[in-house]
Amino acid sequence: MQKKTPKIAVILFPGTNCELETVAALKRNGFAPEVLRWNEKKSLKNFAGVVIPGGFSYEDRGRSGLIASRDPMMQEIFAIAKRGGVVLGICNGAQVLVESGIVPNFEFGKSPLALTYNRRVKNGKVMGSGFYNAWVNLKANTARVNAFNQFPEDTILKVPVAHGEGRFYTEDPKLIEQLVANGQNAFLYVTPEGELDSTFPTNPNASILNLAGVTNPAGNVMALMPHPERCAEGDVIFQSMYLWITGKVKKPKAPKFVVKLPVSKILPKPKMNVELFVSLIITDNEALSVGAASKLNLTKYRYFGLDFAGDEAALEKIIRSGDLLNPEKEAVIAKINGKTLRFDKKKGWLPSDFTLPANKALAVLRDTSGDAAKAKSLPEVKMLRSGMLWVSSDAKKTDFEKAVKGGFFHHPAASDLMAI
Repeated sequence: MQKKTPKIAVILFPGTNCELETVAALKRNGFAPEVLRWNEKKSLKNFAGVVIPGGFSYEDRGRSGLIASRDPMMQEIFAIAKRGGVVLGICNGAQVLVESGIVPNFEFGKSPLALTYNRRVKNGKVMGSGFYNAWVNLKANTARVNAFNQFPEDTILKVPVAHGEGRFYTEDPKLIEQLVANGQNAFLYVTPEGELDSTFPTNPNASILNLAGVTNPAGNVMALMPHPERCAEGDVIFQSMYLWITGKVKKPKAPKFVVKLPVSKILPKPKMNVELFVSLIITDNEALSVGAASKLNLTKYRYFGLDFAGDEAALEKIIRSGDLLNPEKEAVIAKINGKTLRFDKKKGWLPSDFTLPANKALAVLRDTSGDAAKAKSLPEVKMLRSGMLWVSSDAKKTDFEKAVKGGFFHHPAASDLMAI
C-alpha cells in the first residue's frame, strides 16, 4: 500500500515531444510526475511507475523505437516493471516497449511482436499507408484485470492517434492465440457503438485483432498506440493506474507466456534487369545511429529492383522526374542490364565501379503496396522489390550476422530480407 502521492518517471529520449501533456495528465489524475532524461544517472527505485511518452525517439532511425529500446535506460525500466511497477508506453513509447520485448512476452531483448507500417484496408484492398492523424474509438478488454482497465467495461473512449508505424503485427497464430487467451489484447479499436470492425477507418492501421494496446502477461506494462494524455476521456486509463499502484485493485497471477521468436527469412533475389541504389548526398544520420547501436560501420541505401522495359534514357527521365527519388539530395547508382552506372545531374549516366561486399549487404524488404501503386503511373516500370539496403564493408561476417540476428536492420515478425 502506497500512502504518498505516487511518483511517476516520464522518460525523455532524444526526439520525445509529448512529455508536457503526459505530465499534465498524470498530475490531474493524482500522480507526482518527474521528467527524466535518458542519460541522467538516477535510479528509478523510488518511482511507482514509468511513462514513455510519444514523439520520435532518435528520429525513428532504423525504425520507430529501435535505438531507444537498446538504450541502457531500458534496463532500469525493465527492473521497475519486474518488481511490479506500472509502465505505460504511449505511441513512440509503445514502439520502444515492443521493440525491447518487455511487451508482450516480458523477455528483455527478445521481441516476437512488431509494430510496423500502417495500412489502410477497406473491402479487402490496401487503400493507402503512411502517417495517420485522427480520432479513434477504443474499448478496453476487461476479461482479465490489468493496471489500465479499471473502469466500466462498456466505456468507449474517443482519443487521438498520430503515427506512421502503429500496426501490431505477427504471422504466428500461436502468439495471437496467447494474446487473446491471456487477455493481453488490452485495448481494441472499435466503432462508436463499441463493435469490432477490422477495416479502415475503425482500425486505422490494420493491426491484427484490432489491437490498440497490448500488455505484458502480468498486466502492469502496456504498449498503447493512441494518445490518452491528449484528452480528458483518456484520464480513466491514468486513474486505473492510480488504483493499481495504491493497492485498490487485486492483481491476478501472471499466466505463462511461451512463444518461439520469429526467424529471419532471407529471400532469393528475383530476376530484375534494373537495380537502383540510392544514398543521401549529405551525411546519413540514420546509418550513423544504427551503426553506433550495432557497433558496425554502416552505409544505407534505398533499394529498388525493377522489371524495366525501357532503355537508359527512359530510366533517366524517371529519375529526373522525382517520382522515385530526389536527384537534388540523393545519389543514384544503377545496374542496368549488366552495366553499372552512376547518375550525374549534368551529364546523365557515367560508368561506375560500384560493388557490394559479399555476405555483408542485405535489403530489408518493406510493404510495397504504395510502390506498386506508384509503379502503375510510371511508364515501362513494374516494381518488384523495394526497401532499405544495409551494407558493412569493413565488419567481420560474423559481426554483421550478429547484427542481423539482433534485429538492428529489421524486425523478423514484420519484414523479410533479401541478399543482394
